[in-house]
Order: sequence, then C-alpha cells, then structure tokens
Amino acid sequence: MKEELIEQIKPTPLFEGFDLDDLKEFMTGSPYQLRNHRKGAIIAHKGDDCINLTMLVKGTVHTTMSNQEGKEMIIDTYDGPTILAAAFVFSEVNKFPVNVVAQSECTVLYIDRATFIGWLHHDKQLMFNYISMISNRCQHLGRLLNDVALLSLKERVTEYLKVHKKIKNVEALSRFMGVARTSLSRVLSELKAEGMIERTTDGIELRKIVKKA
Repeated sequence: MKEELIEQIKPTPLFEGFDLDDLKEFMTGSPYQLRNHRKGAIIAHKGDDCINLTMLVKGTVHTTMSNQEGKEMIIDTYDGPTILAAAFVFSEVNKFPVNVVAQSECTVLYIDRATFIGWLHHDKQLMFNYISMISNRCQHLGRLLNDVALLSLKERVTEYLKVHKKIKNVEALSRFMGVARTSLSRVLSELKAEGMIERTTDGIELRKIVKKA
C-alpha cells in the first residue's frame, strides 16, 4: 500500500525534483493517516482545525464559502495530488478558511505538523518547493480577488473561457462565480449576440474568429 501511495503523491509540486527513493525515505517511519471520502462528503468545514499537512491524493474537490442565508460560492477546484490549505498549517490561526467538498471519490493523506517540520529541516529542496507552492497559491488567489472585485460579470466570463476553454454547466459556473443563474444566462446571451461565444457539442466556447488574409 505504501508503494502505491508514494507513486500517487509524487506528482505534487511539493515533491518536485524528488525520486521514489527520496519519498520512501520521508514516508518510512513517518506516522500518517489515510482517509477515503465519498462524492459529496465534507472533507473539512470552514473553521476546522488545520494542524496537519493535508494532501488530496486523488479525486477532485471544490472549496466553498456560504453566507448566513445559505448562498454558496465555489472559490476554487483542485485535482489530486495537491496540498490543501498549505498556507494555514503554520499560520497564527490554524483553521481552514473554506469548506472542502468532495466532487468525486477522494483519498486524503494527513501528516502531522511535527513530522512535516522534520521533513522541512531535513531537506532544503522540500522547503523551497513548499514556499514556492504557497507563493503561487497566493498569486492565484490574488487573481481570483481581482476577478471578483474589479471585473464585470461579462469580463469574468470571458476570462474564464480564455483559461478553461469551455463552459460545460451553467449552473455550476454560476455557483463558482457566486452569481444568480439568471444573471449569468443573460450575460451569455449578450456574448452570443455579440458573436463572442458559440454553443458546441462540448459546451459553450469562445468563438474562433478567422482573420482575413
């Protein structure tokens, strides 16, 4: 089981530059917990303690937030293997900032903080990877904040299509953007009328404009 686990977690950016023998050295003798979560399960609630390194080994999760009225907004989507809430393991307030919801069958690895500190002291490359990963995640969250705070809904939809190429589910995207489905549908209708998007068998995509010679 440990051999299979090591092969599954190796692709995460945390272990960039490491081979299987390096990971075996880290995992040998290190206490850890491995839990399986069914689709739809809450892996972590906002405000739960975040005192372990939490790694999504396989599966897909949404991170979400909701207001007092129960309106839910999808903050981001992560596919395993990846680290969840990496920046909060050593923060002053060790709490999950969002809900983590399984969108498929998920396997999650928990490594206690003391063990992980030992790993970081043992290997500078691992420490660099961890810092780099947190920095990249902060940049990503900065872009998300910019999208929400400064861009119009039409601009946000256009940027989403540039990055993700297509919209497969309008309801899911409305939750992701934290807007009413009717508002999103109205913007999509406007973009279609302007010739910016088109419906295909795969979903809604930016229209390919052929430049005249």
